Amino acid sequence: MTRVHIFLALGLLIGAAACKKTSEPAPFFPSEPDQVVASLTKSFDSLNSDMSATTAQLAQHIADTAAIRTAMFSLFNRSSFVLEFSFVTPQGIMQIVEPPVYHYIQGSNISTQEHVIRIFQTKQPALSKLFYAVEDFYGVVDMHPILKDGALQGGITALFRAQTLLQRIIMPLVKDQSFEIWVMEKGGVVLYDQDTLEIGLNVLTDTLYKPFPELLTAARLIDDNPAGETSYSFYKTGTTTKVVKKTYWKTFTLYGTEWKIIWVRPE
Repeated sequence: MTRVHIFLALGLLIGAAACKKTSEPAPFFPSEPDQVVASLTKSFDSLNSDMSATTAQLAQHIADTAAIRTAMFSLFNRSSFVLEFSFVTPQGIMQIVEPPVYHYIQGSNISTQEHVIRIFQTKQPALSKLFYAVEDFYGVVDMHPILKDGALQGGITALFRAQTLLQRIIMPLVKDQSFEIWVMEKGGVVLYDQDTLEIGLNVLTDTLYKPFPELLTAARLIDDNPAGETSYSFYKTGTTTKVVKKTYWKTFTLYGTEWKIIWVRPE
């Protein structure tokens, strides 16, 4: 075979390989988890920008309780999902709370709450895990410290129901679809599920899930990794019928707190 023929043959082989490679379909990964992450990012970016600007202003007027109250109420009026804003003293006392429906908890001591301890120690903002708030419901707090020349002056909290925020984002994506989306925080606690009885349960420890070892294995995999795919068996939503669910997930992270956005569809 001549050199020209060799080059021609090599060219044909390379071309065929390239065509075969480009013709292969891309691996499937649903877009909805990314959409949920993007919506959460947008919601929290707006909230945190507002809270950061407010803490900077309050640091200059920390003794002016009227100004602090006005600032808390203004934050509430500008937020689309936060139920309550409060000013917390360096001793962990909820001194000023808005809106007025929550005035009754003013004076509550929250100094032993894990996120309050962490924020006042690190002097950095944080998103709490799901916890039982003094307002008598399970909620999540976005909290920012107030600092002046590096010294702690207190903090402001934004309390909301994670399931309400997540439902607002997720429901339009899953309506009339064959798939569902549920959300758990790192550690296994369910923040959102279309089966509302599961909200607040821990997938890794609750007795409801123990008969399903595949689900426990999948939950640990999801807990340990930022994204991926797997499958597990569990009840079909709203029934006692067991089905195998194909699963994909992505992770939303804010201030080190992780929410796992989990897409599932019965196979």
